[in-house]
Amino acid sequence: MNKCLSTATAVALALTAGACMQQSTPQQLNTANANSRIYIGSLTCNIAGGTGYVLGSSKSMDCVLLGKDGVSVAQYSGTINKVGVDIGYTKAMHTIWRVYSLGSDRAPNQIGGTYVGEQGTVAAGGQAGGNWIYGGPNAEIGMVASGIVKDAGYNLAMGIAEMTIKLKP
Repeated sequence: MNKCLSTATAVALALTAGACMQQSTPQQLNTANANSRIYIGSLTCNIAGGTGYVLGSSKSMDCVLLGKDGVSVAQYSGTINKVGVDIGYTKAMHTIWRVYSLGSDRAPNQIGGTYVGEQGTVAAGGQAGGNWIYGGPNAEIGMVASGIVKDAGYNLAMGIAEMTIKLKP
């Protein structure tokens, strides 16, 4: 019980600290987290542009996870769905997620699954925002994305995000 509580506390602190960071390159994130026992790597996603329909949106994405060792790579495809306030449109964008394992050691090719969490972004030309999600195999993976994007569109989105990713063959 204490081990679970300690792990949950460590992850909460890592996710909170990560949410305050500017968006970096995958290599910079891996270097900054090289000594972390719970950090798996950085998941870089190209997310399709789209229009928010007041109560939600759905966008496809292609992703690459670079393991914290800087060598391991896994490719994923998936979708991200948002429910809540989502008004306006966004251009295709590039997002980097910091990926943490809350339980078993995970290799970069072992994070496929469904994730749920909070998201909030504001775009007026540029975009600022952050997301955190939790799920995956045995509900043991946490991810955080935050940062500032130039020329993103015009949009206000706040609510619940669901992301599903599958390992590409």
